[in-house]
Amino acid sequence: MDETRQNDVECWNDFLQGDEIAFGKIYRRFYSSLYAYGIRMVGNREMVIDTIQDLFVKLILNCKNLHSTDNPEAYLLCAFRNKLLDAIQSSRRMETIEEYQDFFSLNEEIINSLFAKDDTDVINEKKLASAIASLSTRQREILYLYYIRELSYKEITAILEMNLQSCRNLLSRTLVHLREYFFSDDGEKN
Repeated sequence: MDETRQNDVECWNDFLQGDEIAFGKIYRRFYSSLYAYGIRMVGNREMVIDTIQDLFVKLILNCKNLHSTDNPEAYLLCAFRNKLLDAIQSSRRMETIEEYQDFFSLNEEIINSLFAKDDTDVINEKKLASAIASLSTRQREILYLYYIRELSYKEITAILEMNLQSCRNLLSRTLVHLREYFFSDDGEKN
């Protein structure tokens, strides 16, 4: 376990013991990652902020019933995702999460940072954007959690509520799809 995660675990355990300063540290430490995850998920700033606030209020009210974890970030992402899905359902803004086409898409700023701008890079940038756009929302979500948030398979399985083998298969199929799409001559999946 790296030092940052060890500090997070210690802070989480302090919070479970009722330490208000530890709670503040947890809030400050994970707010931005929860916010980024929520914005990628729904794009509704107010809903994301409200859901984060609701999550932390629930944590305060239930701290005595919570347990230790070896990764507070994964725990919070899982709890936040569930609360956000509940908020979406209760607002009736969408019937299923699949209706959001931009769910976990990489924005132009991220893609632009991947390449220097010469002709080949511009072509690669467009192919990458097209390849990512061709993924399902679940595929984009697993890429985000694994490569951007750098969570383990075990942590991702808890967040996405799937078994370990399914998680591994999903990531593997996603990478195969990206490779096939990206390296095809016409930018279309073979």
